[in-house]
Amino acid sequence: RLRPLDKGFPSPSVGGAASATPLAPPSLPLRAASTTALHGGGRSHAAPSPRAALQAPPAGACYQLQVIERVDARFEGREMRQFATAGEVRVLPLSGRPQPPGGVSFSLALGSADKVTAVRENGTLLQSAGGGSYKVKLPPSLGAPASLLKYSAVQSWRPIPLKVVPEWRSGADGTARLQLLVAPHPGLKGGLQNVSLVVSAAGATGLASSEPAAEWLGSTQQLRWREAALRPRPPSQPYRFVAVFSGVLSAPPTVQVSFSCDGDNPTGLRATPGADATPSVAAAVQRRFVAGQYSVACDGPAA
Repeated sequence: RLRPLDKGFPSPSVGGAASATPLAPPSLPLRAASTTALHGGGRSHAAPSPRAALQAPPAGACYQLQVIERVDARFEGREMRQFATAGEVRVLPLSGRPQPPGGVSFSLALGSADKVTAVRENGTLLQSAGGGSYKVKLPPSLGAPASLLKYSAVQSWRPIPLKVVPEWRSGADGTARLQLLVAPHPGLKGGLQNVSLVVSAAGATGLASSEPAAEWLGSTQQLRWREAALRPRPPSQPYRFVAVFSGVLSAPPTVQVSFSCDGDNPTGLRATPGADATPSVAAAVQRRFVAGQYSVACDGPAA
């Protein structure tokens, strides 16, 4: 389970994209780690963590359980304005695996549920047996993933999977500079995968430079950074993303963030199939979470 993350980094100064100097005054010992230095380029080639790898189901299994959660968040500068986590426990039919003609029934136990609230059960497939125990009854020929129950995280539980601290500045030379300091939650030992940062820069006429290399989408006045994986780093060394835009921005930039993580879930909820699930249901349960509506709005330009 992830621990809540503190408010974030001290506010840094925005420098040139290629600067190798610390991004903050000496009184604030913050140095940003370039993704280029870590990955050798604008794209990450980090190997997946064993923790994040999905265990192959055994040959006799035709179903697998999955706990999947979605994190929605809205930040303004360094301040959190909205945060919510919702999840569900699903049963996944495994492709190419024949299912018992009479369906499957088995017991299911939920554990580590102290951060979970507002549980909604799918009464067609799931019946409560009390004390976090359930009885699952699957019909024959289940053709698509099916939700067993849905839930929300308690409002007080707000671990931030990916902290993004923005700062931007309009220059006298007709350009605008944006810097993002980015840090995965330190509890995510395997890091985050499929990370995307899409910056909307209304009024920009082009991208003068970026570090690491980014894709410029001129028709929508957007910049997109993609990283295959970002792993946690020491608190004083967040990743740094810097862009210099041509043209005067008509509004502060906004950032749409997406990511995924296999092998973990923020609430820590566990789903365990009973011994009566063997061999039809794989004992290993997938745990996964993704970003939903996850955005960061920049404050006014730095002085």
